[in-house]
Amino acid sequence: MTEVLFDDSAKHVRVVDEPTDGHYVLYVHGAQVGTLSYRIVGQRRVLGHTEVDEVCRGRGFSQILIQVVLDDLRERRQKATIHCPAVAQFMTQSVKYADVVDPTHPGIWAANS
Repeated sequence: MTEVLFDDSAKHVRVVDEPTDGHYVLYVHGAQVGTLSYRIVGQRRVLGHTEVDEVCRGRGFSQILIQVVLDDLRERRQKATIHCPAVAQFMTQSVKYADVVDPTHPGIWAANS
């Protein structure tokens, strides 16, 4: 069942979780422009790959998508394993999300990075 996680009508940006497809989807002006794939392993989500359409790159949309996903995981009290370079880079710049990363399965990002 699709769940809306973020809806900013002023900016025409929406992020939804599509668990049956295993990805979060970013919409801008109603068009799908990005995804962040995941799979569920036990009680954690393994974040796989973030992709934003080429015409929308450089406008901060991947940052919005990643932040919404990490905020959602924090709110659900779920841990994440990071296998996505874009998420790892975001985490390096925003270490305030370190509590979301599973310390026993951090993936490519670790708190001491």
